[in-house]
Formats: sequence, structure tokens, C-alpha cells
Amino acid sequence: MEFKIVKPSMHYRQSYHDYLTELGNEERYPMPMDLDHRDFPALLQTLNNYEQGVDLPHQRVPNTTLWLIHNSELVGVANIRHRLNRALAEAGGHIGIGIRPSYRKQGAGAYLMQASVNRANSMNISPIQIHCYADNPASQKLIEKCGGELTSQIVIKNATVLRFNINRLAASANSL
Repeated sequence: MEFKIVKPSMHYRQSYHDYLTELGNEERYPMPMDLDHRDFPALLQTLNNYEQGVDLPHQRVPNTTLWLIHNSELVGVANIRHRLNRALAEAGGHIGIGIRPSYRKQGAGAYLMQASVNRANSMNISPIQIHCYADNPASQKLIEKCGGELTSQIVIKNATVLRFNINRLAASANSL
């Protein structure tokens, strides 16, 4: 499959709505997928503002949202936090991704994760921290494939969070 990474744009408005419909009641990842999307131009402005560090809600940090596209269809979303606050350092990390259900187990997650690691690397984020729940072996495998090394784990609300670091050398060695 051929994928490309793009910045959020009006061109993918219908595909964005279709993606959300396909998710149904599933928990939405990453954070931008929970933003109000009824006014799509306003959503795009919010994402741009967040990237610039403008009008950030309490406890949010500047962040960049990337969309993964296949055949003009939105198939994945990544969110890269430019820095971590205390809460994100505990559970959240620098990168969060989500893949449309119909595109899972087809390489989209690996492509998006590696592209996100590469982008974080180009932003001089080091080490890159990526966290996932222990009951999500697919995410754990993706993180490890991109050079993630398990550094710690914590329990939050009866759920174990695995915390990985990716250093610059690992990110470079695994680049697309």
C-alpha cells in the first residue's frame, strides 16, 4: 500500500467524518479525534493554533497533527506533542496514533508510527517518549519496531501503562 502524510485540510473533510463513523463507539485516539468537528474549518484552525501553541486549553502543550492518507482517504491520525508536561510524562508521551478500523493490520500503523518518530526526531525531541497500555500488544509491537525500548511501567486506574523511549540513533536507523 502506498501512503502519504499530510497536514489536516478541507480536502479530507468527508473522509474525516467517514473515519469517525467507522470508529463508532470505539475510544478515539489520538486526542485531536475528540475535538468538535461539526464546524470543520474551525477544527482545522484549532489544530493549526495548537501547533503554534496558541489558545491551548489547560494542561495541553503545543502539538502537531498529521493525517495518513491512502487513495485520497484518511486512514490514520498522529499527534506529536512538542514537549511533555507532568501528566504527559507520566502517561501519554510525545506521540499518539490511531488507525481507521478497516486499515488495521495492513501496515498503516507501522508507517504512521515511523513517520511520527521521524517528525519528532526532526523537531529535536530526544528521547521520544511513547506510551501504550499493556493490554494493547499491537501498539507495543509498533513502538518496539520503531526503536522503542521499554523504560518503565506504571499502573493508573487499574491499567498498566508501558513507557518506551526512542533515542535519536534508533529513530534514524529505523527511518522510512
